[in-house]
Amino acid sequence: MDFIDFHTHRPTAEGVITPRSFGIHPWDVDNEAADSYEFFEKQYNTLFESADLVGECGLDKVCSSDWNRQMQLFEWQLRIARQMEKPVVIHCVRAFNELVQLRKRYGDGLWVVHGFIGTVEQARQLFRVGIWTSYGAALLDPRRTKVRDCLRDNPHPFLLETDDSEADIRAIYAEAASIKKKALAELKETIKNDYTTLLQHNRR
Repeated sequence: MDFIDFHTHRPTAEGVITPRSFGIHPWDVDNEAADSYEFFEKQYNTLFESADLVGECGLDKVCSSDWNRQMQLFEWQLRIARQMEKPVVIHCVRAFNELVQLRKRYGDGLWVVHGFIGTVEQARQLFRVGIWTSYGAALLDPRRTKVRDCLRDNPHPFLLETDDSEADIRAIYAEAASIKKKALAELKETIKNDYTTLLQHNRR
């Protein structure tokens, strides 16, 4: 059975499946020249159409990008995701309250916060409004007790990823299985089923 690397910036190895995604990252919004939703949609329609997921896109209160521009382009991408019935992969830094509010306005399909390093309470709050979480290389660091405890105690669907790290997704799976006290084969089957649900949910 293949491993699923939900979000990565690197070529995937044999036996690893990763979805195709396209989006404008909040770090890059100041470089985006589109001045209207209609122009933005037309400019990128083919790329969004060919992707399995919209993103990564989102909000980041730590980066230098203009906040209003972040909100504008994120909302545009949420509109496209809803129109095209695609899941959304989200970059979110210190903006969970804003994310939950936007979910109430654009919450038709499933969203996933990638690289999640928050608490189990935050993960549960997100899940209640239809936002999943995905965990990455932080799980491999025994000092990252918060994210490891979050994965252990979070009963909701989750995904695994390498993002821009040099980590091997198979090592992340093995560590996640150990944290969850599950057999690796069982964890792979669970994530496969959840990933299938993610892709199919928005197309009902």
